[in-house]
Amino acid sequence: MSKTRFELANMDYLEDLSGGNTQLIREIIELFIKQTPHDIELLSSYIQQQEWEKAYKQAHHIKPTLAYVGANQMREELQEIERLARERQDLHLLSHKFAELAPRLDILYKELKAYLETI
Repeated sequence: MSKTRFELANMDYLEDLSGGNTQLIREIIELFIKQTPHDIELLSSYIQQQEWEKAYKQAHHIKPTLAYVGANQMREELQEIERLARERQDLHLLSHKFAELAPRLDILYKELKAYLETI
């Protein structure tokens, strides 16, 4: 079982998925840290430009990667963003929810980088 005590990340799922293979865990986390900021930037752009179909598809694309690193609460929040974009309802709320989520991603990245230093 993972010994992480992070605010957002929980490595239990990733450790179970990888069978404890630290090299595989390292590769998945490094890929997440490399790719996710770009994916989030695209989502932000789609929301700002009110490209709702692209926004919900982008949110849907990002959701599974959050589960890999144990950020399940953030995954649920992204699911709500996806739903709001897909349904084009309460777009002010969608923008607000994304604005709340975005800075927490920085915390997640820091936690994952700290975790990499321990394996």
